Amino acid sequence: MSRFQQIAIRSTFIALICHTFLSCQEMNKTTTNLKITWQRIPTDGLTGNLQKGVSASYAAISHDKLLVAGGCNFPDKLGFEGGVKVYYDDIVMMDTTILDKWTHVGKLPKPAAYGVSIRLSSNETLWIGGNTGNESLKNVSSVSLKRSGKPKLDSLPFLPATMDNFAGCAIENSVFVGGGNVNDKPSNDFYSLDIKNDSIWKKLPPFPGIPRVQPVMAGIKNAERNYVYLLGGFFGGDEFHLPEMAKDVYRYCVEDGTWEKVGEQIDPDTQKPFSLAGAVAMPLQNRYILCMGGVNYDIFLNAITTQYNINFNWLLTDEEKKQKNNAFSKIYMTQPIAYYKFNPECRIFDTKTNRWQTIDVTPNAARAGATLVFEDNIFYLIQGELKPGVRTPITWKGKISLNTN
Repeated sequence: MSRFQQIAIRSTFIALICHTFLSCQEMNKTTTNLKITWQRIPTDGLTGNLQKGVSASYAAISHDKLLVAGGCNFPDKLGFEGGVKVYYDDIVMMDTTILDKWTHVGKLPKPAAYGVSIRLSSNETLWIGGNTGNESLKNVSSVSLKRSGKPKLDSLPFLPATMDNFAGCAIENSVFVGGGNVNDKPSNDFYSLDIKNDSIWKKLPPFPGIPRVQPVMAGIKNAERNYVYLLGGFFGGDEFHLPEMAKDVYRYCVEDGTWEKVGEQIDPDTQKPFSLAGAVAMPLQNRYILCMGGVNYDIFLNAITTQYNINFNWLLTDEEKKQKNNAFSKIYMTQPIAYYKFNPECRIFDTKTNRWQTIDVTPNAARAGATLVFEDNIFYLIQGELKPGVRTPITWKGKISLNTN
């Protein structure tokens, strides 16, 4: 074999290896070619302390009407300054065909926040659990609009335990909830209810790993299997475990009744973990999960670890712990909005490749404790926190479409 033939064969072999490597890289990429178009919703019509915005509200879309209920805020001063967190029972409505102003259309049975809102159909959404500031709730309400335009709340089977700061989703008539505080304790519990056939909630296998407060869920239905995906959340620690940010992505197979880890919340560009605690999520095309907002991974973990080290220091008296917590809060809670670096990324998790892609980076998404409701490719990102203790009254409408640029 001539030297020229040897070089040619070697070059062909190297080219084949490079082609195979690049092809594998392309297969592992998630490229959805999606974009979000944003529209700011007016705050006209919000009255009283609602003008300051709330976090952790309930919401629904029904017959071209956007309903927002409950939520909470600090209307006067922050907690460490002696302020009181106020919970609301107001239900306000916006006509989504006009998007001009909010109108007051009713009240919740009691002021509440930190539950979940799960849309089942064009005229039915479930408002589940939450707390009032004094107690956590088991309530489950089916919300619809009457012909008069007023909301109607019908009671469904109560949760088997009180739940707040948890996550939920639906696949057809089956509703799933899990995580959060269950009977006032961070939990791995997971429950389901078939609203057409069940009279009580079923306890399903708990999800693996740490308990998760403020996680997100999304249901993905395909031809062979139905899956519930669990992402985000945090654990504040206990006497046996340090605080931790959840970064494993789990899915639950409805047919098999099993959990498995399918990914991690690692940014593909920076290779650093990111948080989805206090974020929102929605399914797209029965394949993708759009995740938006949430607290910054490092800053929030540092904050809850500092508080943990104070509260679990057995050498301190209760009064000393109180003083140290107040001193920490005066520093931590009074920084400018930019300091907290709430996530501005809108990320897509591809459930076929188990890969992440960022499709938008915008201050519109940089909030925690917002509420998300969606219908097909339209969503409403409702109020929430811009920084700890400070809410925004601004709601954004988002439209997801193909990016043709």
